[in-house]
Amino acid sequence: MILKAHRLTLPVNNEGSDYVVGDIHGHVTQLKNQLADIGFNADTDRVICVGDLIDRGPESIEALELLDEPWFFAVLGNHEYLMISGMKYKNSRERMTWLNHGGDWVMHTSPDQWPAWFDRIERLPVAIEVENREGVRYGIVHADFPSDHWDNFEQFDQDQLYRCIWSRSNFNSRSEHSVRGIDYLFHGHCISDFELKLGNRYYIEPGVFLGNDFIIKKL
Repeated sequence: MILKAHRLTLPVNNEGSDYVVGDIHGHVTQLKNQLADIGFNADTDRVICVGDLIDRGPESIEALELLDEPWFFAVLGNHEYLMISGMKYKNSRERMTWLNHGGDWVMHTSPDQWPAWFDRIERLPVAIEVENREGVRYGIVHADFPSDHWDNFEQFDQDQLYRCIWSRSNFNSRSEHSVRGIDYLFHGHCISDFELKLGNRYYIEPGVFLGNDFIIKKL
């Protein structure tokens, strides 16, 4: 799968609130329950996911169906990447990696369903930018941002885009650097028992598939 430097910029939400949430991993019912607990209103509010909608949980199909909701947005995660690379583009190594890391749910579905899922996933941006009503700008990228400035994104090569959805290096080293050109960045992918802030970057993936609650942040 060839990655594209696709960044989606959402308009300011003047009607309601925006929330960002960690990896969903097929736990849609739990997500909706937690959203209900905080008073989420689908008519005015929006949810932005840091990627990895599918695998490891019981509701991967329902997670993909969220992409049809006008209130829901997501960036590309490494699990979506593996699904497309392995299933659509026939990369056998990545197909086996995916099936061995939660993708085996697809074996219980009809191949007639797959093209629509592939289309949804391939439309996902690698990055999302959104500004709140106070003028604070947020970036959402699945795993990492391998540059010191947000505006460099459109010039990223394949290796840098790959690191956006796979890299754990800055998380593992607990690098305190900040990314210039954006106020705050949100990442998932790297599991932390609690919200972890490093520089101006927040890691909000607690591992819901391990039995933990989602981290949902209001922007």
